[in-house]
Amino acid sequence: MSTPQTPPGGPGRVDPAVLAARYGRRPPRSGPPWYRRPVPLAAAVLGALLVLAYGVWVAVEGTRGPSYTEISHRIVDDRTAELRFAVTREAGTAVRCQVHALDGSSAEVGLLQVDLPASPETDVQESVQVKTTSRAVTVGVESCSAVSP
Repeated sequence: MSTPQTPPGGPGRVDPAVLAARYGRRPPRSGPPWYRRPVPLAAAVLGALLVLAYGVWVAVEGTRGPSYTEISHRIVDDRTAELRFAVTREAGTAVRCQVHALDGSSAEVGLLQVDLPASPETDVQESVQVKTTSRAVTVGVESCSAVSP
């Protein structure tokens, strides 16, 4: 009875010469790796800078425009909710805000679009009543955005 021979390097290892004969040899690398070559390195750095610049631009653009603060809200009855809020905007800018009322399961039961005309004032307070399809538990501003005249 013969015992199987263990290949060099231990069990489960295949002789590299056998693999080279079966699949061919990998050509030797010529030159330095990509990160040591000036053109690919410059392209990678430029790409990273573009991604960073885009991220900064998105962050800055997101902070511009009107902002709002909810001051108070009150549920008047099963079909009405009231909200008092303040909007800060650039002077002379018209603003459109979406106000929504939600029920206990966070379903929207009322929606109101509020248009604030352009004026020289930067801070404006508004009080609105939102008609609802069923009893709301909360009411708030969903969004505010500048509108062109």
